[in-house]
Amino acid sequence: MDGNENYQSQLTGKGRTTASAFGMNRSMDCDAEEDLPQMRAVSLRTQPATLQFSTVSGNGGHTFLMKEGLTLESKSRSATGVGVRCEWKECNWKVSMLKEVPLDFPLERTRREIDKIPVAEVVGRITKSLRLLSIETEFDGKNAKAKCKTSDMVSFRIRLFVGQSRKQEPVIVEIQKRSGSPRCFMRVCKKILDAAEGVEMQPESVQARKKMPPCVMKTPVCEMKCLQNIDKQCPQIEIHIGISNSLEMLRSKKKDINVLGLENLCFMTDPLKTRPDMAIISSKALIVGQYCKDIRDEVGVMLQKDAFLPEQFGIHPFKELVDKCRHLAIVLLSNILALTSRDGCLDDAVQNQKWFTEFLIPSLLDEVKSFEISSNNAYEAACGLTYLATCSDVARRVMKENSAVDDLQLANQFALYNHDLLASETRRSLGLLGHNI
Repeated sequence: MDGNENYQSQLTGKGRTTASAFGMNRSMDCDAEEDLPQMRAVSLRTQPATLQFSTVSGNGGHTFLMKEGLTLESKSRSATGVGVRCEWKECNWKVSMLKEVPLDFPLERTRREIDKIPVAEVVGRITKSLRLLSIETEFDGKNAKAKCKTSDMVSFRIRLFVGQSRKQEPVIVEIQKRSGSPRCFMRVCKKILDAAEGVEMQPESVQARKKMPPCVMKTPVCEMKCLQNIDKQCPQIEIHIGISNSLEMLRSKKKDINVLGLENLCFMTDPLKTRPDMAIISSKALIVGQYCKDIRDEVGVMLQKDAFLPEQFGIHPFKELVDKCRHLAIVLLSNILALTSRDGCLDDAVQNQKWFTEFLIPSLLDEVKSFEISSNNAYEAACGLTYLATCSDVARRVMKENSAVDDLQLANQFALYNHDLLASETRRSLGLLGHNI
């Protein structure tokens, strides 16, 4: 060993001695660092898949069509295999030993220290809270991490450490916000940290984004006395302007603008975000009215995610925006189906228009099949199937012909231990199809 190597070894030994004096681990393991993009191997084929570009009308947008040469399968199907039924007996976050907080690893303020509680019990409390809150989660038992995403598209990470590795206590639960609404994050974060300390949590029967806000005016704004003498614009004109502007944003080549257009349409079809009468008018205009063809074309493109981003190219600069567009497109369909299933117009449309039976129902079933990839998308798709099965005999028949019972049962088995809202919604759908659980 030369002099330089000897000096490095002495310096490392001193660093470990200093770290042990503070009760922390000096070595910065890879699992304690910030999550960074990983290098992935790319397999080159002699006959790669080719993309065919074709324009949609004269608006400048493009539709991508996949040619033969590449077969794409969802994770849930490829993992389980054809004709194989998986059983989920418990949550798959298995953590036995935790590491100390590295010396130069700053913890977030959103953390709790839990004394005299075994690691397994704390992990069980957190996983139960994630299930009851219906949070989509990817678990990493080896590194004691959980990657989470709410139905409001709030992303955060849960990480577990201990104060002393020899005693495995106290358990430190840290939550890091990555993206999304700060208000929604703090609401969820507090519930998870409270649950980790042992506070009992009640299951949510209604999705968080569909709950009425705490302060709601008893009277609509248009009926306020101070606005009685002001000329009000016709609701149909407002809806026409809103949908036209949203369609223009959907046709943009920029994904962030596409997201804004979808969010606008989701607000227009949500009776909690706008007037209930305007939400119904907007939903009818989008699903069976003058804008139905435009919306079907745009939403249809967004639901074909496999043609854009195959699983082997999971790390992509636009992947987060593409995933958000896909989620919002399914939320939009769920909102529209919920409102139009009540007055009979949806039943007539399903009987007379093949788009519902040949595209919409199979697409929603594909989302339910992909419950392991995105349980939030699977839940929204299951809601749409429930609304269709509630009002249409044709929809129920088509769902059965497309093996909806098997797919819903499989999603329900998974959701019982991972996603409470998905479990309840798949149970409702199965009941409408004549298969009670």
